[in-house]
Amino acid sequence: MSATQIFVLGLSVVSIGLQLWMGRTAERIAAVAFLVAMLATPLVDNLQIGGLRWGVGLLAVGLFGALAWLSLAAERWWLVAAAGVQLLSIATYLVALLNPEVQVWASVSFRIVVWVELMLIGLFGVWECRAAPYARPASVAR
Repeated sequence: MSATQIFVLGLSVVSIGLQLWMGRTAERIAAVAFLVAMLATPLVDNLQIGGLRWGVGLLAVGLFGALAWLSLAAERWWLVAAAGVQLLSIATYLVALLNPEVQVWASVSFRIVVWVELMLIGLFGVWECRAAPYARPASVAR
């Protein structure tokens, strides 16, 4: 493993772990979606049509759907940002579909950068759910 791979894996474990441990419901659902995307990617990586990795592309669309739904269901700014960043990742699949001669490694490198951004935004999400008054759970009426 390269130093970059170790860094990305370590950041992912810390971010997803903190979301599961310290997050509220929205952060935990997002963490599960991130974990599914991370663990399922190697399983569907070989599903390709030409150079288009449609299996991984479907996972990216699913992750975007989960983040978009959560951003509408929960009052969290980090989820809006994460959904927007994930939409950038989906755009790389559309570019590859429309222009098959696009450099594959440029797209893959961009998706790695997007993943790092998502993990950093997830860390912000843990802070947001704990610090922001609008993110606190509603008190139970007695």
